[in-house]
Amino acid sequence: MRRKAVVHVPKIQASGAKPTAAAYLRMSTDNQNHSISHQLHCIAEYADRNGIEIIKTYTDEGRSGLDYSSRPGLRCLIEDVQSGNAPFQSILAYDISRWGRFQDLDESAYYEYICRRAGISIVYCAEDFENNGSSVSSIIKSVKRAMAAEYSRELSTKVFAAQCRFVEMGFKQGGRAGFGLRRIPVSASGKAKPALAFGERKSHPTDRVVLVPGPSDELEILRGVYDWYVLEKLSESEIAFLLNAMEAPRECGRAWSRDCVRDVLTNEKYIGNIIYNRASFKLRKHHIENPASMWIQRIGAFPPLIPVALFRKAQQERKHRLAPIPKEKLLEMLRKLHHKHGKVTTALIDQDDALPGAQMFAYYFGTMLEAYALAGLPPTNLCKNVATRAVVRNVRAETHDQIATFITNAGVGLERGQSRNTFLLNGITILKTAIARCLYEKKALPRWRVRMDEESRCDFVLAVLLDLENTKANAFFLFPKADFLKVQITLTEATMPTLSRYRHASLDAIFGAIQ
Repeated sequence: MRRKAVVHVPKIQASGAKPTAAAYLRMSTDNQNHSISHQLHCIAEYADRNGIEIIKTYTDEGRSGLDYSSRPGLRCLIEDVQSGNAPFQSILAYDISRWGRFQDLDESAYYEYICRRAGISIVYCAEDFENNGSSVSSIIKSVKRAMAAEYSRELSTKVFAAQCRFVEMGFKQGGRAGFGLRRIPVSASGKAKPALAFGERKSHPTDRVVLVPGPSDELEILRGVYDWYVLEKLSESEIAFLLNAMEAPRECGRAWSRDCVRDVLTNEKYIGNIIYNRASFKLRKHHIENPASMWIQRIGAFPPLIPVALFRKAQQERKHRLAPIPKEKLLEMLRKLHHKHGKVTTALIDQDDALPGAQMFAYYFGTMLEAYALAGLPPTNLCKNVATRAVVRNVRAETHDQIATFITNAGVGLERGQSRNTFLLNGITILKTAIARCLYEKKALPRWRVRMDEESRCDFVLAVLLDLENTKANAFFLFPKADFLKVQITLTEATMPTLSRYRHASLDAIFGAIQ
């Protein structure tokens, strides 16, 4: 269990106090039981010898020194320093490697420079040189930083080689067992220990872990998943739904999801194989997906839970389902569905077993509206509404950006109002924006509705009317609230001329007039 990143040390400080300092402590793994106490003891002795009072301690326990982001203690320390309110004059660290084993030596120097720029020095208590900024100390620091970084590189190489060897011997390297499997620690003498529960670690660092089949009820569920997928052609989402409905247990106790089912269907551990080094994240630099030639494999490390032939059929089925379908074939499917039902909806697509899901059509063509258009089919009202909502969002965002630009350039004070559609000008005038889509109601003429009551205290309502197809902004009206007592203004092409004095050609014309 992680301890808090920052620990406040009680201090008793008299007036005319001694120089104050913060202590920074770090250890790489939780197995280094006494590392923090040893560092703190050395730092405390240094502080006593030099008359320094430690008033705050920042700690990173079980944290690698390779990167900054995974070290909350160091991040908090740097944030306190940059705030300008740090209550200490120096930072005491055990040695340069505790400050960090950054692979980029300039990164280590950068965090030290941040502190020095704020007038806070860093002291390495166990080092045999004084960090005083001299040429000699700078050279020694650079060498020590390089040594700290090189230690991590060499250790990474040695650990990786050992892990590959253990995989070849049939041992599992880290991670959870997975549904239907159990982790069994084995001592150096070859004696098996009780199975590890989810999240539980082995009791001794020299123990190795092997995988064994779990209880029979889980194995039965596991084989059912493969039968559903291969024989009954159910999707991963449908299988997850069935597993949750039957309250099938999961290793972590959470509900089944599509990703969980995919792991069960694709991981070769279910046929007794251990595969290592599929991906690399060495020295916490870059996550890399490795080619199959770099994988470390142990075939038949333990008895298979699923027949190998059934597993291979599941992989073929998955490959078949993921094979790309020509776009013209997808469009022809839509035309046949329309011919059969007289219409096409996403619900009809999902209900037809011969068709891929509606989500795939949207993926291939961008939107369902575009798919219908390419197939020569009339779009559904739902598709029209979805597309129109996207246009409204874009027009609203563009309008707000232009308003901010025009008002600011005019030298007028601008603030956002209480709602997302209002602006406060010079702290007095409230401007509301309203994006009005074109509506078609039965046999009535196209119309636009502008609501005036959503913000009762507004002084002006800027109405942006979309065109007849609801694809772009087409007209701009600036309505003074005092001229309209109605809660809603309805505009048609026939009534627009009567409101021509409120109409403007563009936003530039509106805000140019205001200026």
